Amino acid sequence: MAEMLLKKCGGMYAPYGDKSKQAFRKIPLGQVMRCEVKAEATGTVPMLRTWRGWMNETARHMAHMGCTMPLYIDSQGNPRGSRPFNADDAHELFTIKWLGVDEDGRRYSWSISQNPDVTLAPKSKRLYAMEKHAQWCAERGIKITIPRRGEYIDGLLEQEQ
Repeated sequence: MAEMLLKKCGGMYAPYGDKSKQAFRKIPLGQVMRCEVKAEATGTVPMLRTWRGWMNETARHMAHMGCTMPLYIDSQGNPRGSRPFNADDAHELFTIKWLGVDEDGRRYSWSISQNPDVTLAPKSKRLYAMEKHAQWCAERGIKITIPRRGEYIDGLLEQEQ
């Protein structure tokens, strides 16, 4: 039995890569095919540390530019007081902006734990989020530390192939 890579396109799966496409073409039309779907890798601690470092650098820049957060929201929904924008605020903001939410409306998480109450973002989504954030920072002149080696760079090189 040949191993094939499939890519989800809408509600359907299509072969991904030359070897998978060749193996897929050999299956007669109308024949049933058995597939085993494996969960995608979610990334590692160094990738998470890179993301958190970027959030710290981004938050420092945003706070320097005058970005603040309310201390609390009163019963009428009005913001009260203010505090400097911090790395946790940046993490929440850019996680929802770049990773989005699942079909149940829960935001994807950078967590590495196997908590069933958390929707883990797959590695591909995490790489996409990091790429989008690096681009966003470059457009605004925000300096972030991009590692020379590691999972982020390896993922970018893998995508280019």
